[in-house]
Amino acid sequence: MSQNKQIQEEQHYLKQEEHNKEMAVTEKAQLKYQKLAFLMSTLSAIFMLAVLIIVIYLANYVVPKVDTIYTRSMTSLKNMETITQELNEAHLGETVRNINNLTLNATGDLSKAMEKLNSIDLETLNDSIQSLHDIIEPLAKMFNVLR
Repeated sequence: MSQNKQIQEEQHYLKQEEHNKEMAVTEKAQLKYQKLAFLMSTLSAIFMLAVLIIVIYLANYVVPKVDTIYTRSMTSLKNMETITQELNEAHLGETVRNINNLTLNATGDLSKAMEKLNSIDLETLNDSIQSLHDIIEPLAKMFNVLR
């Protein structure tokens, strides 16, 4: 029996050695997996840091600019609404018609005035002014002497 026991012990030792080899292979595989997991965790942290930096940049620089553009756009829109309302209240069509009528009336009156000015005989007017001057000049000299 002792030989049987010895064979059993050897078989047990071989099984344990085989088990130890399997464990060593498994440990190597786990170590490789852990290194890969660490690398992936590091890469994830780097990418998350990059995303965080981009978000902070957007929050500090882009968002205020977009907010400014939005505010200006809303102000412009309100101004356009106010102008549109004022134009509607101004009855622009009626005002243009009134201005047109006034212009036509003024043009007619100006035409009449020009006709009257053109009808004046400037030659006769000049002669009359010269005659008046000739009559008044001796009177003016006479009154200056009497003073």
